[in-house]
Amino acid sequence: MAKSGAPESGGANARLEAQIEEARNNLAETIDAIAERVAPKNVAAEAKSKARSFVVNEDGSLRTDRMVKIAAVAGIVLVIGLWRRYH
Repeated sequence: MAKSGAPESGGANARLEAQIEEARNNLAETIDAIAERVAPKNVAAEAKSKARSFVVNEDGSLRTDRMVKIAAVAGIVLVIGLWRRYH
């Protein structure tokens, strides 16, 4: 029977320490990736990109059908707001 810290257990301890270090590094990379993904400037850029792609075609032309719908909704909201204010 080997005592704790004997040479027979040295290899197993080294492997375990290497695995722990690898897990730490992987966790650190994952946390960094998450932090980058949820950074306010990146979230804003993603929202801007999605909004732009909603109203602009890949060739840069406006999607008139969607612009008409947006304008109609905005007009309805404006009319309701004005009506509620003055009635």
